[in-house]
Amino acid sequence: MKLDEMDLGPHWRARLVANEPLTPAGAQDEVRELQLELDTPGFEFLIGQSVAVLIAGPLDFGQQHHVRLYSIASTPMELGPGRISLCVLRCSYIDPYSGERYPGTASNYLCDLAEGSELLLAGPVGLPFEVPADDTSPLIMIGLGTGFAPLRALLRHIYEERGGWSGRVLLFHGARTGLEIVYRDLVAGLASEPEGIEAVEVVSPRPAWGEPADIASALERHRSELWGLLEGLTTHVYVAGRAAVAAELDHVLSAPAGGADAWSAHKEKMAADGRWMELLY
Repeated sequence: MKLDEMDLGPHWRARLVANEPLTPAGAQDEVRELQLELDTPGFEFLIGQSVAVLIAGPLDFGQQHHVRLYSIASTPMELGPGRISLCVLRCSYIDPYSGERYPGTASNYLCDLAEGSELLLAGPVGLPFEVPADDTSPLIMIGLGTGFAPLRALLRHIYEERGGWSGRVLLFHGARTGLEIVYRDLVAGLASEPEGIEAVEVVSPRPAWGEPADIASALERHRSELWGLLEGLTTHVYVAGRAAVAAELDHVLSAPAGGADAWSAHKEKMAADGRWMELLY
């Protein structure tokens, strides 16, 4: 089913309150944070959910809207009723036939949108991240680039709104270069606390060649401790971002689990128990 054919839930009018850069001018990629205010009451969401941004057409193939999902980067309590923030990477793509580069429709529209502008949203979409009631539960979080957005909300919730977390929190985050890592100050602040997170920063070994952040090597280096946590009965896992990251995680953990089938069964059991959550694209 195509995205524009999905049941995206209620539609909402929103106004852009703020559009601020998250990356400096020298970064290879531009990432911006957009704060939106919905003009009607009743919008509610949970951490880990997304909204669909609908950009008016008509477009190619007769579509009335260009639709793109964006994870909500704020918590339900953080900005007040009816307000959310999104983390948007300015994207482009190369036509496989002509070799020409074209700007991504939704990301460029949003990155260039002026404060005070109105846009149409739908949702919320997707299953939320379940947060364990027991704050001694170990947590594993993995999200690179703008995939970190829902993890930002999760971290803000457990450390600021719930008052802290006493269980171990192991976070893998990063981007192609250090300049492109979003919400770095938040991670650094939480890592400096006595019972704060353990943050593994992941970057590309050869960013000038266009290579992505090397999550495979980072996961491999921490394979033993990851598996040790995953053998526990209270560990919760949150994976967000590109599906390739989840595939690398599966590859790394197949060996300690006893093979791909054994790892798949272990992960399925965690998911059935509400302890494995993914938000992938």
